[in-house]
Amino acid sequence: MFCISINHKNTPADVRERFAFTTKGQRQFTERLKAEVGGCVVLSTCNRMEIYFTDKYEQVEKLLANDREVPVSLIRRYSMNYEGFQCVLHLCRVACGMDSMVLGEVEIIHQVKSAYLMAKELGACDGELNIAFQGALAAAKAVATESDATRLPISVGTLSAREAVSFIRNTSVGRVLVVGATGRIGSIVVKDIADLAPDIEITGTSRSHHSADEVFGRHQQIRIEDYSRRYELAAWADVIISATASPHYTFVRDELAEAVKMHHKRRLFLDLAMPKDIDPSVSEVDGCVLRDIDYIRTLSRENNESRAKTITEMEPWLISQVDEIMKNIAFSRFNREHGDVMAQLKMTDGAKLVYKLKGQLEYEAFEKVLAGMAADDFEGC
Repeated sequence: MFCISINHKNTPADVRERFAFTTKGQRQFTERLKAEVGGCVVLSTCNRMEIYFTDKYEQVEKLLANDREVPVSLIRRYSMNYEGFQCVLHLCRVACGMDSMVLGEVEIIHQVKSAYLMAKELGACDGELNIAFQGALAAAKAVATESDATRLPISVGTLSAREAVSFIRNTSVGRVLVVGATGRIGSIVVKDIADLAPDIEITGTSRSHHSADEVFGRHQQIRIEDYSRRYELAAWADVIISATASPHYTFVRDELAEAVKMHHKRRLFLDLAMPKDIDPSVSEVDGCVLRDIDYIRTLSRENNESRAKTITEMEPWLISQVDEIMKNIAFSRFNREHGDVMAQLKMTDGAKLVYKLKGQLEYEAFEKVLAGMAADDFEGC
């Protein structure tokens, strides 16, 4: 099993943006990979793009380069690459929020699960990937419900909400526009701002016909407007947050400049999307301050420092979970490739012995046992 990862650790936002997939693009690329290389899962979030697959490494690199219209050398410059045990360990760390820009965030669990379910739906998730992702999601669920690492969860959405409230308290009366308010990140931002500052007026945009009560319930200071009114609403707002999955900019410079020219004041734009939602030249419009997803990294440092020790202490437990996943993968592969041997074992007490060894041995030792059973000189039980 392999992973090609392009993530926030060593790749700037402008490069990550070139590898980010919309949901539609993620689906199409998964189908393309499946047709060419077999088993694969494609994960794309605001901080990472990762491909998990079980064969043909160089072919996957080429397909990714062609799809993103970049040279393979760019992938090799920025990608972090994992294989075997380290690949599954990385997947578990990602799913558990231990590799996130904001350590301990829980949103990533849903993103990993969505990528896995998409691959399953498309018939792209083979047996080994199925075992790996189910194991990683089980570990993530345990961390989310039992560990101090995700207690009082902090996320990109939460940190953005705090930044919005801080900006308003220092500069103006209190009006926030959230474009994509009914999406996963947008809804977190809206609810957190409402909880932090009940006096702040919040307007969210949506392309669907949701009412504020349907989406946000008890939060009375929230209203939902149609997405088409976003420029008009931006002129009204003090903070504009955009968190959509749109393949196009939600705000471009010239249209924004025209919309706000009669309403002179300082505005904060927070772009939480990847690919970016907001035209970078919006920062050239008078009074507009634009921050992108990498700015959130600076806001997350205090959170990360407080959680780093807890996450380090969890590492031995996580390795034990990965060891179990790897044994399940090895046993599944053995059953698939050496069904005749297993048939012989099941006719005696040999199968019970194998299961007992699986429970007692670590992955590497158990894999050697399976290799010995599959050897040409195996004579039955």
